[in-house]
Amino acid sequence: MRAIRRLLYVACGTAAMLYAPQVIQAGGMGLAGTPMNIGAGVDIVLEAPLRDSNETEFEVRAFELNIGAPVDPYFDMLVTLSWHEGEIDLEEAWVSTILPGNLKLQFGREFIPFGYLNRVHEHDFPQVDQPYVIEGLTTDHGFIGDGGHIEFVAPFFNPTLTLIAGAYNQIEHSVGRRIDGYPLLGRIQTFYQTPNGQHSILAGASYLTSSGNRDPLEDRLDDDGLTSDRRARGKMDYTFGLDLKYKFLTGTETYRGLTVGAEFLKASYSAYENHVDYVPGLDAGSDEGFYIYADWDFNRFHGIGYRYDLTDVLFSKLEDGAQIEAHSIYYQWRPTDFSRFRVQYQYAQDDREDDSEHFVLLQGTYFIGWHPPHRF
Repeated sequence: MRAIRRLLYVACGTAAMLYAPQVIQAGGMGLAGTPMNIGAGVDIVLEAPLRDSNETEFEVRAFELNIGAPVDPYFDMLVTLSWHEGEIDLEEAWVSTILPGNLKLQFGREFIPFGYLNRVHEHDFPQVDQPYVIEGLTTDHGFIGDGGHIEFVAPFFNPTLTLIAGAYNQIEHSVGRRIDGYPLLGRIQTFYQTPNGQHSILAGASYLTSSGNRDPLEDRLDDDGLTSDRRARGKMDYTFGLDLKYKFLTGTETYRGLTVGAEFLKASYSAYENHVDYVPGLDAGSDEGFYIYADWDFNRFHGIGYRYDLTDVLFSKLEDGAQIEAHSIYYQWRPTDFSRFRVQYQYAQDDREDDSEHFVLLQGTYFIGWHPPHRF
């Protein structure tokens, strides 16, 4: 056991994190004597289709280990290891530094700064499940890229203006796909808060493009290596997104208030040579969709909410259809800052009205030790 502990401490000693001064530290010291943050979380979900109880699933959806601390006065680092759907994955391993001229540089493996929810881990989503457009166009893991980005914050305080540019060797894409060809990212976002702190709004626009092709899904290729799925193989011309989040605090009680969030995504594709319908220069089409939700927190313990989805994405809980529309209502209880329980009801249907389903979802999320700070 002592040897295992020593090995763990040595492995953890290389990790560090930008947000260390803002959080509770747990886990000991790094190799250079710097405080190190270590924490773990587990996300347990029950999903029950009401029309077909045989499809009920109870699973540990994810286990996550976070390690982070300052490397030295110049660099911070974060490492996130996760167990998801039976596989261990290095989700994040990045280093960041502050540069002169209101610049910040971050590089390594990261959730790329595209949209809002893409940088949020699945267990921290506002609802039990992912919005359908996020699940279909970025997946529950989100766009994960090997590369880096640079941020510029304009030198004025309220509202803020942030410009982001990123370049990546490759990006993990929907349902195990990979975007090659050195994807490029651009994002602009602004944040405003009223002087009394009651109203806050974050708005942004993102654009992702690549000159490369996407790897296919093996189970969507026939014996000749061809596919009729325009999303499974081909060039991603671009993905465009708009996101908005608004918060209102009543001021009468801590945490009491309203949160509204919305996001629109559109992805455009061109056919690849192995596509059965391939024609040089043919546009293979596009997918688009959006979600919008509203939460009302009565206090720091209890809250309720509603989410509406409308998207073209085919990867969903239903059979393939031209468009998916869904309504969700949910209740959440947060006994402490380290645990949360949710119950959610959802009705989803495709636009042909020949396929629909009712779902009940239960979620329990638990943390020990340290967790990176939540975004606005």
